[in-house]
Amino acid sequence: MPKAKKLLAISILLSCQMAFAAQDTNQINDKFTQIKGTIDSINGELSAQRAHMGEIKADLEHSNAVFQKKVLEELKSLQRQNQFVYDTLIAQRERTGDNMNLKPLRNYDLQTPDGKMILGAVEYVYVKEADATFVARIDTGASQSSISAQNIKEFERNGKKWIRFQIIHNDRTIDMEAPFVRQTRLVQSSFEGFSYRPIVRLNVKIGDYSTSAEFNLVDRSKMQYALLIGRPLLTDIAVVDVARQKIQKRADKDGLLIVSIDAYNEAVKNGINLNEEYDKKKAEDLGGQIATVSEDGTESLGTDPKLSLPSVSNKIETDEGKIPTTKVDKRKPAKDVAEKKVLKETPEKKATSKTKANTDGKKVK
Repeated sequence: MPKAKKLLAISILLSCQMAFAAQDTNQINDKFTQIKGTIDSINGELSAQRAHMGEIKADLEHSNAVFQKKVLEELKSLQRQNQFVYDTLIAQRERTGDNMNLKPLRNYDLQTPDGKMILGAVEYVYVKEADATFVARIDTGASQSSISAQNIKEFERNGKKWIRFQIIHNDRTIDMEAPFVRQTRLVQSSFEGFSYRPIVRLNVKIGDYSTSAEFNLVDRSKMQYALLIGRPLLTDIAVVDVARQKIQKRADKDGLLIVSIDAYNEAVKNGINLNEEYDKKKAEDLGGQIATVSEDGTESLGTDPKLSLPSVSNKIETDEGKIPTTKVDKRKPAKDVAEKKVLKETPEKKATSKTKANTDGKKVK
């Protein structure tokens, strides 16, 4: 009997413990559920705030763009008004016959009244990285400017990706390097599919306008023009008159000129070297600078002693403490060389010779 009571007491205690444990588990689950609901509520509020901030940012960007456009239109309007007043003043002076020293503010053959450049179907475009001027095709229908490129290779410079390539046109090869911007996908008309081409950033100049623009690298060696200017570069800065050509002046008159294939072939056919002056200057630069006569009568042929004239080589070796080697200056006769050698005697040698002569004279007495 006592054992039965003891077992009954233990059973009751275990039941109570299980009941309390179940109650604690339910409370914990309720608390977890409550915390989860609070977290979800906070996340919902954060998402709403982010969405609201995005709307505010979009509104600010839109307002800023509208404001900038409005200011630009007002400035252009004021510019047109000022130009109109100026032109009216000039016209009145011309009608009255008064003399004026004023000059027009702009050349209407090169610019529109609101300051935009006028471009023809073909224009001179200077590319800094190539150090050359290209006769380029102006195409408002092209979504991207492009430049002829072959042997395209990637390399790294200062931790950034660069592109090295060659322009082969007019029987010339121009080595170029430019920073990589991104890859572009081109639709191939010859077959169904795409090809990927790198886009680089180049510094160009058209007339008096300089800018940095993106260019697609594509092999244009079989096309008329090695350079094509597309719509992105022309937006807001130029208008195109397809009936005219080469309206803007050439930015680099003495540099290398790359023309269309037809123009180059026609020049070759007529025995004309379009880059004769450029090639002549390049040849002179490869051989050193132009020889000139300095104040002390010695010739100068640049900074490379190996390319200098004999008299200059002798002077360099003398200044360095070396014994000048015998060199013959073909530009001057041997007599002049001997006279110059006598003139190069140092004052110490002359004084020594004079003392020796006096001593000899005394001995003779």
